[in-house]
Amino acid sequence: MTRDEFLDRLGELLACLPADQVEETKAFYAEAIADRMEDGMSEEEAVAAMGSPGEVAEATLDDLPAVPRAIARTRRRSTALLWVLAIVGSPVWVPLLIAFAAVAVTIYICIWVLAFCVWIVAAAFGGMGVVELLFAVGGITIGHIPYILASAGMGLGLLGVALLMGAGAWEVSKQIARLSALWAKKAVSPFWKGRGEKNDVAAHLAA
Repeated sequence: MTRDEFLDRLGELLACLPADQVEETKAFYAEAIADRMEDGMSEEEAVAAMGSPGEVAEATLDDLPAVPRAIARTRRRSTALLWVLAIVGSPVWVPLLIAFAAVAVTIYICIWVLAFCVWIVAAAFGGMGVVELLFAVGGITIGHIPYILASAGMGLGLLGVALLMGAGAWEVSKQIARLSALWAKKAVSPFWKGRGEKNDVAAHLAA
């Protein structure tokens, strides 16, 4: 089988995918075949090294996230069937999709509310520390030494606590940012795959 025959057949088998995704896949395998030909393989050998078009098409579909994969496989059987399932099943999948989105957004918001609360507490301690220092300054005007020392000590102590809590809030915020990123990635995983996952096929071919 020649490279053009392989790519044409692959395009036919992947017609259930969006056109740009089909062209991207064909370009990827065209480049892979060209690389092997540069390494000394004949065109037929390089094409054979890719596997059959059917195997490549199945591997490409298997690499898709769950939802696009199910849509692509249904569309490959029949576009009309896909529309029928979408319309008939809409009373089920539309509420489920809305509920899933609501839960995902709620969890994401709650994660960041936690970080916001930590910063508020730190700011509150800092504000109280500043007020106590202002009281100490006010004590200077009346010459009340014990009041000045007590207010200054309290103010500096509260500012110290605020600084410590601020440092803790910063660390908590970084961890929450990491957790929220992981949650966002998990939430969209049925619909989208990251670049690292998409590169699995490339790594396999390179080996």
